[in-house]
Amino acid sequence: MKRQWIVDKLSRIDDFAYQKGINKKMLKAIKMKGDILVDGIHQSVRYLLKPGEVITFVYPVEENHMLPYEYPLKIVYEDEYLLVIDKEKGMPCIPTRAHPYHTLANALTAYYQKVNLLSTIHLVNRLDKETAGLLIVAKYREIHDLMMKDLKHIYREYQAHVEGKVEQGVVDLPIYRENKDMKRIIDERGKPSRTHYQCLHYQKGISLVRFVLETGRTHQIRVHMSALGHPLIGDEIYGNQQGTFDLTSVMVAFIHPVTKRIITIRKRNEF
Repeated sequence: MKRQWIVDKLSRIDDFAYQKGINKKMLKAIKMKGDILVDGIHQSVRYLLKPGEVITFVYPVEENHMLPYEYPLKIVYEDEYLLVIDKEKGMPCIPTRAHPYHTLANALTAYYQKVNLLSTIHLVNRLDKETAGLLIVAKYREIHDLMMKDLKHIYREYQAHVEGKVEQGVVDLPIYRENKDMKRIIDERGKPSRTHYQCLHYQKGISLVRFVLETGRTHQIRVHMSALGHPLIGDEIYGNQQGTFDLTSVMVAFIHPVTKRIITIRKRNEF
């Protein structure tokens, strides 16, 4: 990855880098394994930049040792720095003991190899295996770090059908994981978790609900709706029904870490 600017005032390269959000750790990595160019010529961080010069930071190549998995990814947005994937239900995001290979990360590795992108996998918002929909991927570590500095700028909207009649409100209950149990619980020892919900349609004892997350805990929507007495339809872990639930990430919006434009991606309505 390269990032480039036209200099507008006198400044040492290291001071200029810090002003642009490149921290000391990354600047050191660029010095050791990348490059710093001023008008195409290598310079040290002590070089005094002058107005009109073009500075380019060449980031170190990221090594990806993950096995590639050839899979037709549904890419709904892509630029030089980011991807937005429409993930299918049933696909794990990252390899685990239970799912060591056929994951989104493996599929992205195959895609990166195909387009000659030398980088590791950086997921900005992970989705549970059984949750479908929109997921943001940073192509480089630096872009991921910039995106994760303040998650409040990332808007995440979901939809799902739940049991019973739901109105509108906010769930503000901590979510805790006991030992290595997959099931999460509401417990004061847990991490702060906040979910906004609103009923979009109600019929025959089932509500179609819109969710907006302020936090991103594992199983957050499922745990919170179960705590309200309205588990997701088909949620065998947090409800009483057998089957499969239809929780879907339907919209993401965020401030682009490089261009500073607001990017909004909405999934075609399937409900």
